[in-house]
Formats: sequence, C-alpha cells, structure tokens
Amino acid sequence: MTELLSMPSEQIDSSHIKSFVDSRVPEGEHIEFKESLPAKEGALDPWMSGGNEIGDRAKNVILEEVTAFANAHGGALFLGIKECDLDKKPAVTDDISPVPRCEELAERLKLVFRDRVEPQLPRLEIFAVPTQGKSGVVIIRVGRSRLAPHRVTKILVCPVRRFDRCEKMTMREIQDMTLNMARGLERLDERLSVRRNRFQEEFECLETPTDAYGIRFTAMPIGDEIRIDRVFHRSAIVSEFNEPWRKIYIKQDNQEPYVLSDMGISSASVQCRPMLRAAREESDWGPGNTNRLYNSYRELHCDGLIEIGFVSCLRAAGSGGKLDLPRSFPVVVFANLVAWADRVRNQALVPTAEYVLDAEIRAIGNSAYITSNNRHIDTMYPTILQPSLIEFPRYSLGNPEEISELIGLFYRDFWNSLGKDIDTGEFTFEVKGWRDD
Repeated sequence: MTELLSMPSEQIDSSHIKSFVDSRVPEGEHIEFKESLPAKEGALDPWMSGGNEIGDRAKNVILEEVTAFANAHGGALFLGIKECDLDKKPAVTDDISPVPRCEELAERLKLVFRDRVEPQLPRLEIFAVPTQGKSGVVIIRVGRSRLAPHRVTKILVCPVRRFDRCEKMTMREIQDMTLNMARGLERLDERLSVRRNRFQEEFECLETPTDAYGIRFTAMPIGDEIRIDRVFHRSAIVSEFNEPWRKIYIKQDNQEPYVLSDMGISSASVQCRPMLRAAREESDWGPGNTNRLYNSYRELHCDGLIEIGFVSCLRAAGSGGKLDLPRSFPVVVFANLVAWADRVRNQALVPTAEYVLDAEIRAIGNSAYITSNNRHIDTMYPTILQPSLIEFPRYSLGNPEEISELIGLFYRDFWNSLGKDIDTGEFTFEVKGWRDD
C-alpha cells in the first residue's frame, strides 16, 4: 500500500497509517523509515524525552535522507514507524512507534529544512498524522528537484538516494547533475517556446483573426516523473486525469465570497479528439473551424503538459468596437489550470512533482476593453489593453497549501501589467470543490 506517497496530506488519518504498516511495505528508492528521532548510540533525542529541542544528530540525519531523495527521484521519510528486526534487506514496516507532539514537531522540522538546506527545496511537504493522542507519525515528502544538487549546510554534504541507502555524492556526480539539470531546463524552455509559437495558430478559427485577443496558460512538469499511458478514451479525456471546470470565488476583507465569471465556459458544450500522445477538448461549434466569435480549448499530454487557451473577437458593448475581455476571466482560467495540474500529479502518483506555469495575453489589431462583470471590486479601474503581447513571469506550482497565494500573485501581476496597482493582500481566492473528488 503505497498510496501514502501520493494521497493529499489532508486526507491521511491513522487508519491509513495502520494499513500502510500492516502491508509490510519495504524501504526502497522512494521510502525511508525512522522509528524515532535519531540520536547517538545509547542516547535519546531531547524531543523524545519531553524537551523542546531537536538534537543536531536528528536534524542532520533527517536532512540528509530527505535531501538525498530530492537529489534523486523524490521520496518520503516516515518518522514514527518501526521496521522489522530482520537481517535481510530491505527492511519492512513492523509497527507504529508514535513520536511525541507530532504536529508541533512537523512545524519545527519545516524551520530546520528552511535554514539548513541550500538551495531551499522547492517542493517539500512536512505534516503529522496523530495516532495516539498528540503523538503520531510525521511524514516528509519531497519531489525530484529542478534546483539539484542540494547541500546540507551544517555538514557540507550533497547526499543522493541509491536504492534503499543515502550516500554522499562525489564531486564528479555533483558536476554531472548540475549539467544534466541545466540541460533539462533548456528542454523545458524549448517546449514552452513551441507552445508560445503554436498559440498564434489558434486565432485562425476566428471571424477576424487579425483583430482579436487571446490568453494562454500552460503547465509543464519540470522533471520527467509524470508519464501517462493514455489520456483519451471514448471521446473524452480519461476521467481520472480530467479536472472538472471549477468555480473560482474571491473574498474581500469581511465581505461574503462571490463567484467570478468564466464567460460560460463551465456550461458550454465541448467536443474532444485525440492527438499524438495527447487529447484536446474545445468549444463545440458543430461543422466547420472558421468564422467563430470565440474559441476555448484544453489539452492534456502524456508527459503531464496541460494547456488552457481562449481566443475571441467579441466586441464590448458601448466601447466603440473594442474587444471584450471580462476582467475576472484571466484569473479564473489560471486558477483552473492550477487545479488541473494538481490533479494530474496526484493521479500520476507523484504529488511532489513541481510544475512551471507559463502565461501570456495577446491583443492583435485592436484594443481590448477590460469590462466589468459581476460584483467586481476593481470597477474603479477603467482599463484598456492596447495591441500587445504580455508575457508573464513563470510561476511555480509546488505546495498545494500555497495555491491561494499563487492565484493572488497572478491576479496582482495581471493588473500590474496593465499599469494598475491592486493589493492582493486584501483578497483570498477559493477553488470550489478542488481536491474534494
């Protein structure tokens, strides 16, 4: 039972831990067990005896084990699980050995990783699962890192996971890993460049392709952990990898949250077709691919790439012929991309996989009028998007607990790109139903 490697942390409880242990799961390339906080032979870590400090040996051992995963292919360390006392390897789970004040310990360990690993691990989850009062198991999950090699600063070691062992990397290995990571990022740049260039073709289906605007959001895994055998089946994107279109709520100060407009995409009829190692879903306009007023599409590729796009030549009422871009629409699409990427990595059993998010807005031939819709908080900003290409900074999708902040960051960037300022600290965003199914 290896679901604990991928299950959302908020869904894991003591029953899952018990089933995990009863399954006699072995240590391996992606799993490490610790019965308690490591200490010198014959000694007990201060935390285990009721103290408020974690010993240096415990810190260094845990840092090495987890950093080794990040420098390899990712993995999870389970603190508070006893191994079978067997001579043969690999060791397998035997029993739960609850560590005291596990939730407080998890928070302390977050600070340890923040201060003692360089560069900081971009995709790290540390959480507690109480199994006996305030005692329980601490789970530390980390993905393969795009910033590798990482070093544990206090002991000046770059560790790596080999099979069921944590070993010190040689200087040659460090150099090779640095070079390979650089090449991987170059491939990422090339793939996203292809998506940017291809997006221009999406305008060709419109009634006035030289007088239109478009938005494109692409999510691409940074590593190569995600591999999906099949993404199209029976005229649809495979259900377990297909995130439903979500309603996005925004809340300002103490006001009631309200839903942002998605231009009817959530209720629109769609058609889906297979592509080479991919699937594409788009607006169902019946026969013909030209003279449309707008078109929306979603794509999922077998390597985990996701793209949502929208092109339009709709005119805003009373704007003198300017294009109509509802002001909430870009952030709604961005939030749905984030939710979809999170589903894909969880369903692919690599929840610690990091995604890079690439975003652009194009206005061609005419200005786009940023129109009001619903109860918008920013109606004090009459805004025109001049013919231009806005390429946003790349965003990183890591910890799911930070998704609301990530959406808020894009929302602020969107307004800043138009020469307007808005304090996203006043707002919180919610993806309705996200992670509930």
